[in-house]
Amino acid sequence: MRKFLFVIIAVIALTGCGCKEGPSPADVAGKAAEQYYSYLLHRDYSAFVDGMNYANPIPKDYRRVLEDNAASFLHDQDSIHGGIKSAQFSRANIMPNDSTAAAVYLMLTYGNNTKEEVLVPMVKRNDVWYMK
Repeated sequence: MRKFLFVIIAVIALTGCGCKEGPSPADVAGKAAEQYYSYLLHRDYSAFVDGMNYANPIPKDYRRVLEDNAASFLHDQDSIHGGIKSAQFSRANIMPNDSTAAAVYLMLTYGNNTKEEVLVPMVKRNDVWYMK
């Protein structure tokens, strides 16, 4: 009876040990891309540009150009599709030969109720995922 009780306790301990895996690298890259696009949709162009893979610091004039491009992109989407209402992480793949590169797909939902899946190439630098 003691052996049986010991086996039961051991099984419970092993199955309930909290040995839960964390999110996959692909999921982390995907959530990073989703967050960067969230900044864009909230018109936080500075935070969106911070999510791009550029050497730091970006020269002020070039940074202004990147922020203006992001604003222009959103303006174009407003006139073409009624704006982008949401950007949700759809799926991601880590590149087989390079674990620091990922192909992230976001599902954009537009104001006219259409949807489009877009590719956001990502690169990992210093354990942080950035848009390429």
